[in-house]
Amino acid sequence: MRVEEWTFYITGKSLSDTKLLAKVRNFEMIVDEPAEIGGTDEGPNPVEYMLVALAGCLNVTIKGIASEKGINIRSLEFALEGRLNPEKFQGISKKERAGYKEIKATVYIESDTTKEKLEELLKEVEERCPVTDNLKNPTPVKIEIKPK
Repeated sequence: MRVEEWTFYITGKSLSDTKLLAKVRNFEMIVDEPAEIGGTDEGPNPVEYMLVALAGCLNVTIKGIASEKGINIRSLEFALEGRLNPEKFQGISKKERAGYKEIKATVYIESDTTKEKLEELLKEVEERCPVTDNLKNPTPVKIEIKPK
């Protein structure tokens, strides 16, 4: 069955200057900052969740496309790292953007297929992974404030 569009929805409530309680479907997640930058270290921070989102989406996309192509994946592991300059976020400088300068995702695949087929798989994954697409391309974001 073809679906024209999916809408995802979350809510969040601020618990402190650094901590947010986010609700996603039937799940609650804490978003917090490490203690060394003023948080209570009770959960990943927002940019860490972004890396988790990318790894999760790569997992689903790789497994789905591999299944479509008849590629058997025995194990799949990820290591992601993102570098950013915090100065814009902190209001110190306006020279660089506030977000990640670069994200590196390393995918460790154990499979019985050829390196060439894995490279073809990766190319298609990069085209079809929604989180990769959101990170590589501008996505309109509209933020509005409403009195409560």
